[in-house]
Amino acid sequence: MAMQILKAGGTAVDAVEIAIKVLEDKEITNAGFGSNLSIEGIVECDATVVDHLGRSGACGATAQIRNPIHLARIILDASNKPLSLRRVPPNLLVGQGATDFGYEHGIPVVPHEYIVSKNARDRFVRWREDLTRAERGRMTPGTSSATSSQAGDNEILDREYEERVRNQQRRDHMNAIIHGTWNEGQPDSPQQSPSLEKFSAVPPRTSMPRQSMSPTKDLSVPARIHARTSSPDDSPSKRPRYSKNHSGVHSRQRSLLGPNTGRATATVELSKGVRPGSNDGPTSPCTESCVPRGSPCRSFFEGGSTDAPSEPSQTNQDEDMITDTVGAIAIDMYGNMAAGSSSGGIGMKHRGRVGPAALVGIGTAMIPVDDRDRDGVSVAAVTSGTGEHMATTMASQKCAERLYHNTRRAQGGADISATEDEAMESFVMADFMGHSGVRESSSAGAIGVMAVKKTNYGYFLYFAHNTDSFALASMHSNEKYPKCVMSRLGEHGTVVQGARKVRVD
Repeated sequence: MAMQILKAGGTAVDAVEIAIKVLEDKEITNAGFGSNLSIEGIVECDATVVDHLGRSGACGATAQIRNPIHLARIILDASNKPLSLRRVPPNLLVGQGATDFGYEHGIPVVPHEYIVSKNARDRFVRWREDLTRAERGRMTPGTSSATSSQAGDNEILDREYEERVRNQQRRDHMNAIIHGTWNEGQPDSPQQSPSLEKFSAVPPRTSMPRQSMSPTKDLSVPARIHARTSSPDDSPSKRPRYSKNHSGVHSRQRSLLGPNTGRATATVELSKGVRPGSNDGPTSPCTESCVPRGSPCRSFFEGGSTDAPSEPSQTNQDEDMITDTVGAIAIDMYGNMAAGSSSGGIGMKHRGRVGPAALVGIGTAMIPVDDRDRDGVSVAAVTSGTGEHMATTMASQKCAERLYHNTRRAQGGADISATEDEAMESFVMADFMGHSGVRESSSAGAIGVMAVKKTNYGYFLYFAHNTDSFALASMHSNEKYPKCVMSRLGEHGTVVQGARKVRVD
């Protein structure tokens, strides 16, 4: 869809919006419809879109909006229009103010349950029960949570909770296989429990009369999507080279340029796997890989071709159950690049929590081209992972700067020259994992990043992650099908990297 927009003469921002919008409408992604529920049982989404000049529009903790990326686009467009009395138009809105802004600009405001999927509701009920049991076990009368014995009990409870979640996911997988209903993107609903029968969807807020509006057809719950991992029969397993027109979508995916107009356009998309509750989207642990185990995901852009991934074994078909933040980067026929991201945030989050997908420089970043730069270099980056750590490290902005300047962090904190591959690895290991705020945190640090470096002589897509898995796709206008890859960490890896080049003719 995004590539069609680019080939029809659409802008990079148009392509990013439609690419992410398609993913938001899919239940298997943690964005838009089907997102994780907050502790109060409602969906609150974050989204950002950034154009080639670095201008942005974003919304955070936004409820009752099915496509938050569309609201972010509306905010971006409105931020470029002057207001009366020299007021400065906003480029970031959160909470009810964002919802009201969307309604004022013609975006449907739907009841809360319209963007709550059955699987998301079942997960919420299961997690709520687990949370209740965990808190009941920790809050025993006459004991202090500060004692060492209580701390040890807490660690045991945490491990038991994680193991219960994994066992439940395995049971769900086996039940789904027996009934032939397994979805590689997301498992079927767990077995019915007594508490589930008592649960009802959170009713829509009544404080806003407009929320009682009847739903339109496009707001109806979509049919279940049966997804599967890419195989050699479906499409090439690795990303194509850049050409003049590119379009990309993000689960985190992007595609890169296309050649119909003498300038290249491109888009790329991707998604990453992380452990339940730790990042802005839960996933099951991933131990198997579509690429050779333990190898750092060979440069699947070399020579414009890539090896096909190995077929997943039957024992690891329960991997990658729930995807995370989605994002896209696109380059249009005019050579302009745009980026965006969207997420439903972590499960059971505090209501009002704004995630990295809504924050420029943290979830999405753009370094515009300098008019006096003969190479015409610009960089866009989209990240996902442990949102609070990403905010601490200014993740996407730091990654974009590393690629733009070709530097890495050396011992003592100095910046030294480096190749792009070295810069990406150093970003994950030194700038992110090595940051004092991440090292000293009680939460695990996880990150996945996708970035595009655009020059006058070619476009370069890079990605790196330390999560269990990371899914990407890219496409340029000379290709009939997008190139997809599921990158996995393997048993002994610390960082997995990959790259692709698209030459500008």
